[in-house]
Amino acid sequence: LEEVSTLPATLVRVLSIVQDESATALDLAEVVGSDQALTFRILGTVNSSYYGFHRQIRTVPDAVVILGFDEVERLALAISVINMFGREPSSARMLHMLWRHSLACSVVAGCLEARLRSKKPQIAGAHVAGLLHDIGKAVIAQHFPEAMSSVLRLIEDDGYSHTDAEREILDGYTHCDIGAWLAGRWALPPAIVESIEMHHSPSALPNPHLLTHAAHVADALCNRFGIRSTNANAPCEFEAASAEAVGLDPALVSDIEQRLERQRGLIGAMAAGGAY
Repeated sequence: LEEVSTLPATLVRVLSIVQDESATALDLAEVVGSDQALTFRILGTVNSSYYGFHRQIRTVPDAVVILGFDEVERLALAISVINMFGREPSSARMLHMLWRHSLACSVVAGCLEARLRSKKPQIAGAHVAGLLHDIGKAVIAQHFPEAMSSVLRLIEDDGYSHTDAEREILDGYTHCDIGAWLAGRWALPPAIVESIEMHHSPSALPNPHLLTHAAHVADALCNRFGIRSTNANAPCEFEAASAEAVGLDPALVSDIEQRLERQRGLIGAMAAGGAY
């Protein structure tokens, strides 16, 4: 899988800005502006009906000023990752659901990040963990479509969980293992790699990173709100220790649900490619 284990140059630079606390809005605008295709998609999304601006936004620096660093960075990262894996026709429906779920998890994890950032700085990057937690599923769908079809048949016909179906078809491996391998090849921070590998079972670790708790909670909440990736029976419950670690309470859950509802249109359009 050499082609997927090497990151495109623009995505490398976007990720480096995400991880650099000293990076500025101008740094982000410069990176996005150096990639014509990404610029086109960012501006297309910003000028979509979701945002409803009264004037057209013509440049990336304008988009950064109007939307803010965090929003444009999230759009740039999401669009770059989705574009990297393309839209294989045979897996189009599955990939649409996967990206919709991943984008929603990024929004939820971002809410947790914003709430905790001042008290627990190690939560930084939770929105990236949310976006990438299921990246292993994209690898399977893109490079092993027959295996993915077999996995989905076990889920739909025999009631398997997604991970149990993957273990059956992939000799004991799951999307968590594959995603963590890929994140390691991409030289992402160890906390991101851990969050991808262990987002279904943080309690299996003696001392899980806060990003792993955040990815786990975001995944379960999105399933609970009906934004699932592939399995209608995807788990909606999260471990109590993870909820406590991220400070989850009923008021925060309500705020997250409202934000997801406001962004459903944008998330769906980005997942399908319609926003740009």
